Amino acid sequence: MSNTTRACALVAPHSFKVIEIPLPPMGPKDLRVTPQAVGVCGTDFHIADGAGNYNLTPSGEPIPLSQEAQILGHEIVGKVVEIGSAVHDIQVGQSVVLDQGLSCISHYRTNLCEYCSSGASHQCETYTEYGITGLAGGFSEELIVPAINALGTNGVRSPSECALTEPLACMLHTTGMLNEARQRYTLKSKDAASRVHTILIMGAGPAGLLMTQVLRGALGFEGTLLVSEPNPYKRALVASFGAEVWDANEPGIEDWVQEKSGGRMLEWAFEASGVGSAFASMPRLLRKQATVIKYGIGHQGEGLELLNDFHWKEPTFLMPVGASSPFDEDGRATYYRQALEWIESGEVQVEPLITHRYAGLEQVPQALGDDHKDASYVKGIVEFQV
Repeated sequence: MSNTTRACALVAPHSFKVIEIPLPPMGPKDLRVTPQAVGVCGTDFHIADGAGNYNLTPSGEPIPLSQEAQILGHEIVGKVVEIGSAVHDIQVGQSVVLDQGLSCISHYRTNLCEYCSSGASHQCETYTEYGITGLAGGFSEELIVPAINALGTNGVRSPSECALTEPLACMLHTTGMLNEARQRYTLKSKDAASRVHTILIMGAGPAGLLMTQVLRGALGFEGTLLVSEPNPYKRALVASFGAEVWDANEPGIEDWVQEKSGGRMLEWAFEASGVGSAFASMPRLLRKQATVIKYGIGHQGEGLELLNDFHWKEPTFLMPVGASSPFDEDGRATYYRQALEWIESGEVQVEPLITHRYAGLEQVPQALGDDHKDASYVKGIVEFQV
């Protein structure tokens, strides 16, 4: 097989070009994978727009696109076309979901860094990610990946549905952090006074829609689940998953939360919009010593003075990112495996989230263009004929 492949590269903000790129040498514990479906993530939009660049020098400086073009796409499902001589639990022809994070575990190191040795490999000291930190991502025709970063699918769901494994795994990592954090209010507290009664999710994009299902279904939350969202299409969709919704374009959310919570206000607030103004209203919605989960990225146009009003309520702030840990006994990421199982079993529905589909490398520029501004847009998938 060739040691090069075609890829759609981001060469400047909003500018893409199909180019030939080298493939790394394939080792005995590696797979050669041809992408079948790649999800388009908010992080991809940030990078493509020039608002974010996570391909950094050793000193932490962003490497300009003019110096190193980037191949985006980190929510990857692919077909295995070749296996290394030491791979025995994955077969040629199998569809696999890829954990996009490379850690000490991925490199089969015997001396693990501080983070990998404590089960936090998504913060590995040498952590890199396909499609984000400069490693070529899924918008290419072939990838060489460690077999330990691949989970086989059972074929029940389409590759496009399975491509939502990574964002769902991020929600599971978030709930894992909530379970481990020292906080005043928890979901399962036997004491009603310290139990979570009301949760607000700000933003009904893929993260908010997935978290709604995780809370209502997998975690069995029976309390009041509120979602604020400006888009009517997304409001209707998240309501179908068991949430009460508020039009974020309208004033009065404080009175609504007070009414729905019986005056207690929020014990948990999950910010998934990436909109800075969301934090301006949040302090008035919180119960004292509530928990705030900042999941969205962006929040441009607002300053740290927004935190002043939070200070007096002593909230617990959590900022989860990624899902590439902890690991099962076979070294594969626990949250990825659980997320894939929930998608395949139908425990979490992802097909309703897929609103836009694109065909191959030639349509990557369109997938990362302005379609996400459409009123009906929730999630885009780039699909490949394999």
